[in-house]
This record gives sequence, structure tokens and C-alpha cells, in this order.
Amino acid sequence: MDQDKLFRAFEKNKAGRIQEPPKRPGIGVDDLPDMRPLAVATKPLASLALNEGLMARKGSLKEMRNPEPMTVNEMKKNKLIYTGMKNRAVLNAYRELRIKLVDQSESSNITVMISSVDTSDNSIVTAMNLAISFSLDFHSSALLVDCNPYGTDLQSMVTSPLTIGITDYIMAEEVGLEDMLYPSGIERVSVIPPGNNPSSAVELFSSQAMQDLIYELKNRYSDRFIVINAPPVLASSEARVLTRYCDLTVLTVPYGKANLDAIEDAVEALGAANVSGLVYQQ
Repeated sequence: MDQDKLFRAFEKNKAGRIQEPPKRPGIGVDDLPDMRPLAVATKPLASLALNEGLMARKGSLKEMRNPEPMTVNEMKKNKLIYTGMKNRAVLNAYRELRIKLVDQSESSNITVMISSVDTSDNSIVTAMNLAISFSLDFHSSALLVDCNPYGTDLQSMVTSPLTIGITDYIMAEEVGLEDMLYPSGIERVSVIPPGNNPSSAVELFSSQAMQDLIYELKNRYSDRFIVINAPPVLASSEARVLTRYCDLTVLTVPYGKANLDAIEDAVEALGAANVSGLVYQQ
């Protein structure tokens, strides 16, 4: 894909961008996933109002459980990164992506949304690998919140059986936060599945309860990084709703599949000021 044409196309959307966005170098790791920041719009979640009925509690890494550790063979099968893997270029590409995202944020821990430009693509593998990259720091943890109610791939990527999820939590007062928080099988990485109410997802994600939940998730652990996996931008409305809760938003682009028009439409749908960059996937 001609990168000059891509960036010229984004210039059409200047009206939605923040003024004088900081210029940062892109990540270039040959033909591995590549992130090229467009514009940065940091929205600290500290500015969100916390509902009095939802108390933020502090925690530590010592509280995180991992009763069924995932084997190296399982991680290879799921295309997940891990320390010591032979393909160092892929591991380093995700590390570089992590560094770029942290550099773009003023917060000590951030919430990043991942969504795809391709309507048929599920960004869950990229989202999980980004979460793992945050957890590679022994002093940090990561939480993957799968907000794609139309996908079922998360279950095959973790060792815990997943049942109750985020849409169940929002709909039912008797469901607690701990009921939907599962160990992934990967050290310092937890997951929350999408739940069992896909038809109501847009309304549930737009609710005050969802805003309170994201606030709670971010503030419970000061060392936790949150990765939100959203459905493809052009296939549904969820991504446009979810981006408002996130510090940064990244779009994945399946290399050789998504055309320039689709990329431009996805950026325009979210608002160029809300899109922090693109990650090209092999």
C-alpha cells in the first residue's frame, strides 16, 4: 500500500483532528506489524464521574491468580507472543507498539481500544498480544476486556472456562465484578469475556454503568493496563461507543486486504482525533 497516498487521504479529515498533534516516528519492523500514529487525543479516565454505588478498590499484583498456566505449545498454537520465542522480530514489534502507546499517554496506566478496519476481521489476537506485551514488565499487569459480542475466539485463547461476561454484568445487579474476571493462563494477564447479550450490546456499552465499570477497572490497580477489543468499526456501532472510554485507539489493517477507502472510512467513523495509529497485520 502506498503510504504517501494513505497519509494524504487522512489530510481530508483535518477538521476532526486536534490542533497541532505531536509528531512521532512510526514503528517500522520490516514487513511485520507497523504502527503509524495519526493524531493523539488523550482522554484521561480520571475525568469520568464515579457513581457513588461503585467504590474503586486498590489491589496489587499479588492478588492475581493463574491456576492453569498456558504452555508454550498452546501459546504458539494461538499465535501469542512470549518471552524466549524464536521469532524475536514479532515479539519486539509488540514491545515497540507498547512503548509508542505509553509514550503517547500522560497516564501511568492506559486504556487502549483495538478494532479492525476489515469488516470480516477479528482483532482479538492483536488485542491479546498487546495485553501480553504490557504484562512482560514484571511490575505491571494487563486486563483484556473483550467487547466484541459477535466473536467467540477468546475462549480458545485462554485456559479458564468463560461464562459470565460484561453484558451480563451491566444487565444484572447480582453479577459482581469478580464473577466475570478470569485468569487467562498467562502470568499477570486477566480477561473479561463479552457476555451473553449481543443484541443489546450498543445500548449497554453506552450506559452509565459501563462508564462506571471502566473507571473501576482502571482505578482498582494502579499498575494495570487495559486493552479493549471492539468489533470492526465498519460492521457495527460498538467501536464508536467504546472509543469514548479509552485513552488511545488503534486500528488493525490486514495487510493486502483492506483498501484505502475502507481505512479512511474507519478513521472518519471514529473521528481522526480519536485514532492514535494503525497496525498492519501479516
